[in-house]
Amino acid sequence: MTAKEAVPVRDDDRADDGFSVIEPMGFSPVQVEAGGKKLLLSPRALAVTACLLLGTFILVYLLVARSLIFETQPADADVSVSGFALPLGDGHLVLPGHYSYTISAAGYLPKSGEVDVGNDGHNRHVVTLEKLPGHIQVVTDPQVPVSILVNGTEVASEQGLAKNIPAGRKRITVVTERYLPFTREIEVEGLDNTQRFEATLRPAWANIHITTNPPGATVSVEGKTLGTTPIDAELIQGDRVVSLSMPRHKTVEVPVAVTAGVDQTLTPIDLNAADGILHLSSDPSGASVTVDGEFRGHTPMELNLASNGQHQLRFFKDGYGSVERTVDIGAGAERDMNIDLNAVFGEVRITSSPEDARVYIDGQLAGATGRTFRLSARNHEILVRKEGYEDYQTSVVPSSKLQQSIRAILLTAEQARWSQVPAEITNPAGGTMLLMRPNAKFTMGSSRREQGRRANEVLRQVALTRPFYIGTTEVTNREFRRFQRMHSSSHVNGVSLDNDNLPVVNVSWTDAALYCNWLSERDGLQQVYRTERGRVTGFDAGANGYRLPTETEWAWAARYQRGAMRKFPWGNKLPVGKNSGNYADNNAAQLLPAVLRTYNDHYAATAPVASFSANGLGIYDLGGNVSEWIHDLYTIGTGLSMRREENPVGPQDGDYHVIRGSSWRHAGLTELRLSYRDYGADPRDDVGFRVARWVN
Repeated sequence: MTAKEAVPVRDDDRADDGFSVIEPMGFSPVQVEAGGKKLLLSPRALAVTACLLLGTFILVYLLVARSLIFETQPADADVSVSGFALPLGDGHLVLPGHYSYTISAAGYLPKSGEVDVGNDGHNRHVVTLEKLPGHIQVVTDPQVPVSILVNGTEVASEQGLAKNIPAGRKRITVVTERYLPFTREIEVEGLDNTQRFEATLRPAWANIHITTNPPGATVSVEGKTLGTTPIDAELIQGDRVVSLSMPRHKTVEVPVAVTAGVDQTLTPIDLNAADGILHLSSDPSGASVTVDGEFRGHTPMELNLASNGQHQLRFFKDGYGSVERTVDIGAGAERDMNIDLNAVFGEVRITSSPEDARVYIDGQLAGATGRTFRLSARNHEILVRKEGYEDYQTSVVPSSKLQQSIRAILLTAEQARWSQVPAEITNPAGGTMLLMRPNAKFTMGSSRREQGRRANEVLRQVALTRPFYIGTTEVTNREFRRFQRMHSSSHVNGVSLDNDNLPVVNVSWTDAALYCNWLSERDGLQQVYRTERGRVTGFDAGANGYRLPTETEWAWAARYQRGAMRKFPWGNKLPVGKNSGNYADNNAAQLLPAVLRTYNDHYAATAPVASFSANGLGIYDLGGNVSEWIHDLYTIGTGLSMRREENPVGPQDGDYHVIRGSSWRHAGLTELRLSYRDYGADPRDDVGFRVARWVN
């Protein structure tokens, strides 16, 4: 049975049975549109689900998120953080990660940056914003245009407004013309605010009262005209120069020290009459001019003369007579003056030796020597020339009152060269040396028949032509101690050998050679003696330094006289001449076994150098006092040779060196002779030395 066929139940039937009767209802299917879907959850369920998800997200976010706090200056700055940042209190709640931020505040420059937020703890950052620059409005009393300086540096300003001044403590200086600078320190607020700066300016000038005699002078300062005297001028403080000018008067400049606010009255200033101007010329030109005895210049010239009286002018020129004039010129006047000078002549006689030389006067050939020349009375350059001779030059100023003479001694080139070489020099230790120019051929040594002769005095033919300097005295203790400060010549049985002016003794040949090298070094000369570790290993015969005399030089200086060889220092015969030198005499009897009983030189041992007369060449003590180290190594020849030795210097190698001359210890015939030769190497108390030098 279908629903439509169901039998209806009546109400009375339900009542009868005692329970409710379920009655079927009519059913009609819902019409669903094509393509539609049926909702799985109701809106309420969806809302609940969404709330649950949001709560879960918030819970997880709160558990994972970290606080990001910015402490700013100023404190009310706005903070903006990129990404998802949850504002929370004075900071933001953000997930760990990288964020950008921007902080800004009114009156400050914004500041941006980046920050990393980690998983641990809170993130706190301090950020200080920089204030925007401020502005200063300067108001002055009185109101004048000003320049504004901030901390000493001028800044741009317009009508007293200086913009964009950094905030902070600043020193503001207001500068303007005619007023003193005004300075004050202020605190610049910044924040783009404008502050008012008031400056009361004080005048920078003072009133200066100026009067002149006569009045009416124009007053100017630094090129600016202020008016005429008398005047009260406002001058800016500082050192000023007031210029006062007036026609036909001299301009006066007065320095004035001006202090702001301190008025002054200057002492009345006298204006002197202006100079007159004199235009001077002369024939010929170039004349010297003096005014009242004071030199003023050469013609042509413009001369300023005081207009207060007469002036004495004098004109003069070499070769011309002087001219004097008296001049009186008015203030500011100008005059011309021309002066004619008359030539003045004098006579000069010029002769020469040899004769017949040519004479050049002021570069022009004038004739031959032996003539008298008429020359103008001015300076002339004279040159006398002859072939084969050096020119002779001099100058002369002829005089009209007397005849002058010039004698020209003409020298050959060789003579002229030697005229430039000094005849005497002083070595660095203070010793005097004389120039020797030998040109001699002679025989050294002595004949076998000569009484007292020794076997080492072999005859040698020599020629000495090389010029040299030689010491006039033996080297003294004073001179040697400049080389070896601690040297002592010691004494003999209490008789001192060590006084300053005594000849140095107790020195070896090497000591003497090293002293010569020391002199060369002091004079910047090439050293003669080659050394190695304090030992002399040879010599350079071409060097120009100091050295010991060669044996040939010593023999020539001691013995050679007018082509003959002297036997003794005093002559060729005994006995010893009076005061001939320092030998072993009665004074040395306590020191020596043999003495000259008939001779007295007043010295027991050494004597001060130059105590006795020099020989004909001006050399002292070549005989007596001390024997002398010689440059040459000691050798003995085999006899008279036919070959003549030219300027011999001895061999380079050997053990002993020659010693020449007698000493204070000698009294025998053998030693007193000038041909006596000895040798050695070690120091002795009666052996010293003198120095020599070749002239190249």
